[in-house]
Amino acid sequence: MDKNILIIASNSELASETIKELKNKSFNIYATSRKTGLIDENVHEFYLDVTNEMDFIHLKEKFFNIKFDVIINFAGIAIAGAIEELNENDFKKQIDVNLFGLLRIIKYFCPYLSEKGRLINISSMAGYGIFPFLSPYCISKAACDILLNLYSIESNKKVVSIRPGAVATKFWDSSLELNKEVLNSSSKKFNLQKEFLVKNAERNSLHATNPIYAAKKIAEIVQLKNPKAVYNIGLDAKFAKLTRFLPQDFVNNLIKTVLKMRISKK
Repeated sequence: MDKNILIIASNSELASETIKELKNKSFNIYATSRKTGLIDENVHEFYLDVTNEMDFIHLKEKFFNIKFDVIINFAGIAIAGAIEELNENDFKKQIDVNLFGLLRIIKYFCPYLSEKGRLINISSMAGYGIFPFLSPYCISKAACDILLNLYSIESNKKVVSIRPGAVATKFWDSSLELNKEVLNSSSKKFNLQKEFLVKNAERNSLHATNPIYAAKKIAEIVQLKNPKAVYNIGLDAKFAKLTRFLPQDFVNNLIKTVLKMRISKK
């Protein structure tokens, strides 16, 4: 029997590649995004802005007779900048999309999960909290992982946090555009670090983990009968996980040293 899968932010490159992997795997695919009409006719498309609660209320009514076996959330943005130069609105924007977006999915769509259905959130190795000048993003991803885990305990629903490392998608280009004003600010204190961030994003957009490889891994996890609570994709993500088991002072000094070396080579 075919299973129903709901994919949030289906217009992202990683989501699109995942849909390609799942289309022929006995899934009825329901896809939401802010840009509809981009997927083939075998996918049911719906408009959704994860920051707009009314969109959720509207879609909730449309999903009334559907039981989802899997919900996957790909929605996310990354706010960058030095903590000293960011303001509250920067953090609020980041949290509204990444954390509150996930909260709205839980509140409005998870009641339509089947008895053995599962919620999968595409998190990030940033959730391990070791990436300077990406504090809003790191905080939001760590908070999402905590929210996901506690939701599982409270509801007894199966949840999965997939934490990729850098993936070579257009996410990096859109992030640079989103953060253009902050990265081009007049402050000279962090100029070298900001220039490094730009160069690193440009490099990741071309040379990070192949999105097709990452999508295949996600599709494999979706189809597992009893998936683990956490998966890391990419060597960089697995390294980030290892920092959890090391003394914090050691990790911090290592990151500062590596950052200094990479900036000096820029």
